[in-house]
Amino acid sequence: MVFKIRTSKKTMNLFEEIAASINYPPFILSKLSISMSVKSGEPLTATDFNTDSFGLELNRQTITGEWDDLYKGLIEMFEGQHISDDDYFQKYLKAHLDRGAKLIYSEFKYNGDFLLALLDSKTGL
Repeated sequence: MVFKIRTSKKTMNLFEEIAASINYPPFILSKLSISMSVKSGEPLTATDFNTDSFGLELNRQTITGEWDDLYKGLIEMFEGQHISDDDYFQKYLKAHLDRGAKLIYSEFKYNGDFLLALLDSKTGL
């Protein structure tokens, strides 16, 4: 079982820019990213899975913690299939994290209040 993943370099840069402004650590931004990606309702594409691993190293316990089974269940529901444990974390969770980072960055960059935009019932978490 794998317990660590690396984000893409782009995700790391986006997280650094957001954190410099609102001082959220990567594990919080990771959770927001995964949530935004799943909430988008858009299926993952081949490019979502084809990202580099030159970014932040994140521990599974730090990202999902005691809610790991919930995250896995949500992603399996999203995908409509059972996913092996290794594929869930290394492949699907990473893909949602990297895709979601772009989504939360967009909210951060183009909305006046980042947190309110994320909580907005129409577009947010």
